[in-house]
Amino acid sequence: MRILCAAMLLLMAPAGGAGAFTQTKFASEDMAHQRCPADMVVWLPVPGNVFIRKGSPGYGATQRGAYICEHDAIAAGNRAAH
Repeated sequence: MRILCAAMLLLMAPAGGAGAFTQTKFASEDMAHQRCPADMVVWLPVPGNVFIRKGSPGYGATQRGAYICEHDAIAAGNRAAH
């Protein structure tokens, strides 16, 4: 189900010239880690604006969501769960 949701996010991404879109949400933790090897990968439930860090009970556990680099999540206006 997570892969399907992530694929839908990719399909809804705007098409454009080179550099117009940078993939920031991923279907797997490994894919996200490739984008940001030095940053922490977090889980972002969709819809929502609160991300969950690895080790927390909700990490990767919601039906809809994506893995995302923490700095990308913060730059997009999201915040960490308490």
